[in-house]
Amino acid sequence: MQQKRKLLKGGIIVTDNQMYKSDLLIEGEKILQIAEDIDSTELTAAQQIIDVSGKLIMPGVIDPHTHFQLRSRNTITADDFARGSISAACGGVTTFIDYSDHLPGLSLKEAVNRRIAEARDQTVLDYTLHQTITHFDNQVSQQLDELLELGINSIKIFTTYRREGYMIPRTEWEQVFHRLRELQILPTVHAEDDELVVRREAEYGAKDQCSPEMHPKIRPAESEALAVEEIGNLGKKVGLPVYIAHLSSQVGCQALQRVKRAGGQIYAETTPHYLLLTEDKLLEPEAQKFIMTPPLRTTQDRQALWEGLRLGEIQLVATDHCSFTLEQKLADDNCLTILPGIPGSETMLPLIHHFGVGQGLFDYPQLVKILSTSAAKIFGLYPEKGSLLPGTDADIVVFDPVKSVVLCTEMLHSAAGYTPFDGIELTGYPIMTILRGEIIAREGEFCGQTGYGKFLKSSVSCLYCVE
Repeated sequence: MQQKRKLLKGGIIVTDNQMYKSDLLIEGEKILQIAEDIDSTELTAAQQIIDVSGKLIMPGVIDPHTHFQLRSRNTITADDFARGSISAACGGVTTFIDYSDHLPGLSLKEAVNRRIAEARDQTVLDYTLHQTITHFDNQVSQQLDELLELGINSIKIFTTYRREGYMIPRTEWEQVFHRLRELQILPTVHAEDDELVVRREAEYGAKDQCSPEMHPKIRPAESEALAVEEIGNLGKKVGLPVYIAHLSSQVGCQALQRVKRAGGQIYAETTPHYLLLTEDKLLEPEAQKFIMTPPLRTTQDRQALWEGLRLGEIQLVATDHCSFTLEQKLADDNCLTILPGIPGSETMLPLIHHFGVGQGLFDYPQLVKILSTSAAKIFGLYPEKGSLLPGTDADIVVFDPVKSVVLCTEMLHSAAGYTPFDGIELTGYPIMTILRGEIIAREGEFCGQTGYGKFLKSSVSCLYCVE
């Protein structure tokens, strides 16, 4: 029996290296054919012909840094796996990468399986996981083998939050890196220098200067640069590629460049909020809405991040989507204890399109590269994800490059109840999201099925293939 087919007719195909007018035919969950003029007369009336004339057909967006259903500081984020993935789907995302915490009393394998069980029957998108490790010993070393068997190819480590129990002691970093190199597991790193941050916390805390606008002073850009350089140089020594999460500053970019010039394999993501917002937001009423870690920084930092993206020194954009409700965010006014994190997965594509492509900083193929293909390759999901190759998953976002939108809370789907990008006027917006052949969002509304998303087993990161 022939599988159901969908024909996207008259669109413009955009991949990470080219764009051209073509039709795209889907059969079941897979892309069957891409050709200039596919004959629609062979399709039965029961099958779909979708007119996408003048619209862009791109690989589904991959958000490689989300925190759905995160338990932290005796509470839980507003967006669970269902609500968070629905919100992301309406913004053109088809795959996300979340986190499995290093839980007391559980092996890494048990922690991963528990996290998968939480997402099962809930997520509307496909996903995989980064595994966090917060300490390292022989037992953890042996358990890393099991991650590969499960299809997990990346771990998360912190260079800060030592008092909170997240940071592996510096004396063990090299041992960890050697083991990761042996297994070809990619470290993703939250890079801030713990000693500097702790010193600033004590200094400003003693003076009772911990209101939201002090956050960038307590966690300064210098702390990021110190950690990026230290972790990058250690990676170079061991021969290990290193991936920096949520790069936020000009000096962080400069540290990245120094490590690269010295021969280190170091890569990075940044986020829409560091590209578009500045620390001035922390002077506004309800400034708590704009607290995340690392903090917002200056216009100069913002410009440096755009330049890093333009030049390919920063490989991709992720969101660090970590949504709390306004009630949760406004419950405290001390920047050390305000719940950190903002919603963002749904708005990533239109924001980066408008301010990147729309401002002439890069072209459409580079947009696809930084929002889909690079993440798929780095995290071992390519070519099933991040490509439009025949035979691969039909994960597609149909994008209207001239649609005008003013972002507001009412049009978005996160349970946070606000967007940090409220009032921004955009040109270009996703109008359809297709996951494995099924239309799951259309014209800004979810029309898929909860639980349709599945866990993905990752292969080895492409960064281990870089000479």
